[in-house]
Amino acid sequence: MPADYHIHGLAHVGPPHTVERLLPYVEAAKATGLTEIGFADHDRYLEGLDFNVFPELERVTGMPVRAGLEVDFRPGKDHRRELAGRPWDYLIGSVHAIGDWDFDRPGQEAGFTAWDIDELYITYFDLVARAAATGLFQIIGHLDLIKIYGHRPRRPVLELAEPALKVIAESGAAMEINTAGLFKPVGEIYPARELLERAFSLNIPVTIGSDAHAPGEVARERQRARELLRRVGYTCLATFCRREMATEPID
Repeated sequence: MPADYHIHGLAHVGPPHTVERLLPYVEAAKATGLTEIGFADHDRYLEGLDFNVFPELERVTGMPVRAGLEVDFRPGKDHRRELAGRPWDYLIGSVHAIGDWDFDRPGQEAGFTAWDIDELYITYFDLVARAAATGLFQIIGHLDLIKIYGHRPRRPVLELAEPALKVIAESGAAMEINTAGLFKPVGEIYPARELLERAFSLNIPVTIGSDAHAPGEVARERQRARELLRRVGYTCLATFCRREMATEPID
């Protein structure tokens, strides 16, 4: 199986990167049959990342280790300048906040009541589109994260997401199939099948990510994601090295 690119090695311990901290994730990836692994910690840890750790992990484990970052896209922030000059293999663009409301953070659920649900979805997908339009990101993360607590729009979700999907297609970015939603209140993979089917029709490449925050979560429910992709029609997954995309068969 190709890579899991959405792994947070510093989620619970914080920086700095060390071989000792990240090694259990690589060992877990090897045990599940992955062919490479990518660490994409949150951009709040940017200054604590040590890129020298990745070749050392490769030397110790024999598995390709890719250097990524999950960027919490915020309009008006100079993400390009902040991320320049570092040896990224890929960048994941994600939307976790609307204004100062971190909607997916535990304890923030009450914020949904302040919105008309359709307007919230429109606002959210507009931010996703704006992230993709920057051309900065190789992967768009968990496309419909806004459903995390089970809030559903009245209008068809595909209608609301269509503009963002078209921008993603135009940008050349891949879209992530993220299995973490199965372990959230919504109990579903991100994105919903109808969004994935539309992505397929738009020729948007895909990756599978676990959004792991612990070694035991690496590649979780990956087989379920692969089966979904095959039913939709996908036969390949995107892989990344030095921000260049290649593809490998799903199997």
